[in-house]
Amino acid sequence: MKRTIVVALLAISLSSLAQTTDNKNNFSAGYGTQCYNGVLENTWFNFEYETYGVAVVNYSRYLCSSFDVTGSVTVGNFGHCRDGDAKYWPDGATELNMLGQLITINASVKYKFTNGYLLKEDAKIAPFIYVGFGVDPILDGWNHRVDQGVYYSLMDGGGIRYNYNEKYSLTYTTCFGEFNNDKMDYGNLYAPKPMKPLYMQHMFTLGINF
Repeated sequence: MKRTIVVALLAISLSSLAQTTDNKNNFSAGYGTQCYNGVLENTWFNFEYETYGVAVVNYSRYLCSSFDVTGSVTVGNFGHCRDGDAKYWPDGATELNMLGQLITINASVKYKFTNGYLLKEDAKIAPFIYVGFGVDPILDGWNHRVDQGVYYSLMDGGGIRYNYNEKYSLTYTTCFGEFNNDKMDYGNLYAPKPMKPLYMQHMFTLGINF
């Protein structure tokens, strides 16, 4: 995680062109990390806990100088699963670890700061923020405690794109998502203060405009 943050800062320190009316489409793919926050533990920014890898593909469509619409898919392990973490819920039930393979299928609207009002549209460094909605299947393939099925999430985040030229770009993105209920890690059954599980992703992608 520390290494990810350092690379992101290096990308921001770099000083071409983004999607325009001539190149309205962008396809990108890459890799990153994924962390869990829920009734079992908060592993966000806690480097003593585990993080899992996540692969991502994105398709983005230019709407206007300020907005793009984006579809993305990520695949990676998700949860909190470490040996020696045996705990118990208040009713005496064993607080088992959780691990599943999470797939997120997201649609979002991106606000670009390189819109000609705040920053130049052809700026090499292009920050953005976004909000969206996700459909999120999770599979239990390791016999750990996870209520497998299809969940839904609200997600938001931000990032920064370095436009190498009119065609190619490198993007760092962070994404935060909240699931629609607290069943995934069985918090609805055992936790004294149930909470909906959250995920955090940090991703780097290489993209092409066309």
